[in-house]
Amino acid sequence: MNTQNPVAMAVRCALLIGALTASAGGVAQAEDQQSNNTVDDVDTVVVTGSRIRRTDEGALPVQVITQEQIQRSGSVNAEQFLKSVSVAVQGNSNTVSASGSGASTGGVSSVSLRGLGSQRTLVLVNGRRLSGGGTITDSTTVDVNSIPLAAVQRVEVLKEGASAIYGSDAIAGVVNFILRPDYQGAEVTANYGDSSEGGGSIKRVNGVLGLGDLTQDRYNVMLVASYQKEDSLFGNDRDFARSGINVAANNDTTSGNSFPANIISRDGSIPDPINPLADSCSPSVSSPFSPGICSYDPSPFVSLLPETDRRSVYGTLRFALTDDIQLYAEASYNQNKQRFVIQPVPISEVFSLPPNHPLFNVAPYNGFTTIVLSPSSPFYPTAAVQAATGGATPDLSVFYRSQITGNRDLTDTAKQPRGVLGVHGVVAGWDFDGGFLYSETKLTEHVNNGYPSYLGILPLLNSGQVNFFGANTAEVQALADATQFRGDAYSTKTSIQSVAASVSKDLIALPAGPLALAFGAEGRKEKFSTDPSAEIQSGDISGYGGNFLPISKSRDVGAAFAELNVPIIKGLEAGAAVRYDHYEGTGSKTVPQLHVRYRPVEQLMVRGSYGKGFRAPSLTELYQPQVTAVSAPGLSDPLRCNIGGNTDTRDCRTQFPILTGGNTTLQPEESENYTLGLVVEPIQNVSIGLDAFKINLKNTIIFGITPAAILADIDQFGNLVTRGPEDPTTPGLPGHVTNIDQTNLNFGETRLEGLDVDLRYRMTMEGVGTFYAGLVGTYFSKYEVQNLDGSFTSINGAVSPIVNGNGGVVPRWHHYLSAGWEAGSWELSVAQNLQSKYRDILGTVDDADAVPRTVSRYITYDLQGAFTGIPNTKLAVGARNITNRDPPYTNAGGQNYFQAGYDPGYVDPRGRFIYGTVTYSFAGK
Repeated sequence: MNTQNPVAMAVRCALLIGALTASAGGVAQAEDQQSNNTVDDVDTVVVTGSRIRRTDEGALPVQVITQEQIQRSGSVNAEQFLKSVSVAVQGNSNTVSASGSGASTGGVSSVSLRGLGSQRTLVLVNGRRLSGGGTITDSTTVDVNSIPLAAVQRVEVLKEGASAIYGSDAIAGVVNFILRPDYQGAEVTANYGDSSEGGGSIKRVNGVLGLGDLTQDRYNVMLVASYQKEDSLFGNDRDFARSGINVAANNDTTSGNSFPANIISRDGSIPDPINPLADSCSPSVSSPFSPGICSYDPSPFVSLLPETDRRSVYGTLRFALTDDIQLYAEASYNQNKQRFVIQPVPISEVFSLPPNHPLFNVAPYNGFTTIVLSPSSPFYPTAAVQAATGGATPDLSVFYRSQITGNRDLTDTAKQPRGVLGVHGVVAGWDFDGGFLYSETKLTEHVNNGYPSYLGILPLLNSGQVNFFGANTAEVQALADATQFRGDAYSTKTSIQSVAASVSKDLIALPAGPLALAFGAEGRKEKFSTDPSAEIQSGDISGYGGNFLPISKSRDVGAAFAELNVPIIKGLEAGAAVRYDHYEGTGSKTVPQLHVRYRPVEQLMVRGSYGKGFRAPSLTELYQPQVTAVSAPGLSDPLRCNIGGNTDTRDCRTQFPILTGGNTTLQPEESENYTLGLVVEPIQNVSIGLDAFKINLKNTIIFGITPAAILADIDQFGNLVTRGPEDPTTPGLPGHVTNIDQTNLNFGETRLEGLDVDLRYRMTMEGVGTFYAGLVGTYFSKYEVQNLDGSFTSINGAVSPIVNGNGGVVPRWHHYLSAGWEAGSWELSVAQNLQSKYRDILGTVDDADAVPRTVSRYITYDLQGAFTGIPNTKLAVGARNITNRDPPYTNAGGQNYFQAGYDPGYVDPRGRFIYGTVTYSFAGK
């Protein structure tokens, strides 16, 4: 393995390439920052992170990603390019569309700055909010894939907490999508791509139409329409993802609920599971960690990427009332439809029924989804049982994978209307902007197959008619199919209504520059509601792990802010901002921000900032009903599994009931953010930027600790585990796990420190062309979370056990290195995406001598060539991950998701992806 320091290696590579890419933009370039929210002015701009117009870059670190860089990356959606081009976005802590397999995430793709979670990262479009993606557990996370890339002019990533400017949910920073203003002409783009190994192909077509010149016609209308189709990819399509068993890593995420089914006796005469077909387990597998039984491996049947259909329409209207005042309107409608397929449901006495279920107090269920097989059944495995008991044929408990009802298959459809109506301009020297926003997401989850009703399937499975070890008759198959629930499981609706206004002005012309002031106010109503079907409310639908209950919550939010920029001497300026927020039901908070910028000479700028932040708990964090669900497979109870030879399927490499939901006692989070950086231009066209950052977050709200982490550290988290009475068949051991608490909670402090690196260079050679390259990288020197006893544990360079607080992987180093050449009609670009190695979680198999393994670093290369020599036409071909490198193995994939073998948070499982793009422009600018 190459052990070179990755930071030093990347810096050397960038300097050797010696070029500049705007994607490395740690400093916003003034000429490229035309604001959408003010009257056009070529001399002054508004950059994300400030409300004050200025002529150059400010004191806060902002990365700018242009439409050209998005195109060069070969990305087809925001999830793809944000995971690579902007390294401040920690891809491993994002929820991606693939994470939705079996997890009720609605296919939402989120963005997480600094690894702090999507709920602390504010996503804006033209400086205004979007409604959350609408999942049943999360009312705030924005689905970035709902933003059509064809409409994007650039993306500004503010890598600094901005609660004092934008509101309480900007603790980690802001991602602002700036859409095309004042476009004239027409453009059509078609794109097709496919993986070299097959699967996951993408087809996309979009068009842009713009009419009217604001200066001459006093109006401009723009319309963008986009359609995208993505094919599915399954675990069985990739070698690295088709098995949940890794002997070398002591990891087994298979399940004891299998087909052919495993059995134990009800009277204790067969205390450990056996399987009459243990030598012929197909479609299950024989695990070396579980001899004598069959283990069901879900990995081959899981959608690594869902089948996806995306449609969007976006339009703008701008009308100049006078030379200084404009009316503007924005309207958009997005529909994203994603189909997820995963393995059949598990049914056995491992899983509980909710107390309100009609079968809860009925024998033999008694609160669990129990299957009993009696000797009277023609499918009773008499020979295998008698061999184990010495002749007796007791009733059996069956641990079954419901092959008879097929794979779980559902479709999530999100519909998102959004509208903005406002006015902006200049009156008496004051820049002003005011407008109304309405943004809504309605998400509906439709079950296609594979989710039988317990009221139907449990009596059938206990009737003795079902063969748990082989094929069933057509008549029994028809009875099983009749138990299927098909239809809308639930819908959610998330909405934001707001009225906001702001003004700014240069108050006094001082010798060092203007004294500038901005202030404004906002009123906002947030709503979230769920509408589960009656069957889901009763907990009758298998595969959901419990019941979802309806909620309807709303709250009013009021805010006021002010910002002042003070030039002190030439080259030195300081600024301050303050914001007051009031959240109905939570309370009020005032947070400040201070910043300073010093440019003693043109080639050097020093900048720094300090700010406080707070984040009110979201509506779902507070009020989501607490319901019983089911953990990922492959987990073991450390106090029972392999103790005294116990290998009971209820304790070993199985799934456990978990309790999820809101917590009305949650306290707001509070933070302190620090940055200190410099930008140096030692020679012409060379720029070196370094920005140190530090964030301290208190009262961290998390969506629970992963069941795998709880069971791996039972000494610390044992209070989150509930057990039943002692099992008489295993005297001396505690009772079986009946619940693991994964509800929302405040989990102490989170502390992180690091350094952003930004290297850029550009060189033009006469007769040869222009070369450019650059590097953006983030290095974490500290990332630690507080334990229940007050101590701190480092998760820097490791998989974190915390869900959506700082979930996923926090790599010590991540960089995006890009280079390119332009000459005449030809363009060529190449990029390297590197993430450093990190510490894995332990495997699921108990091993007292086990130590955390290391997940190797991951490097991919992208290549694109483009030709513009045909009038009005641009042709581009390229490949992402051109070396077809497989992702490094990690235990976390199968333990935290259903995707075994790799981390879906930052890896595109397609592998090498080859694409072509054709763009035809009729006219425009």
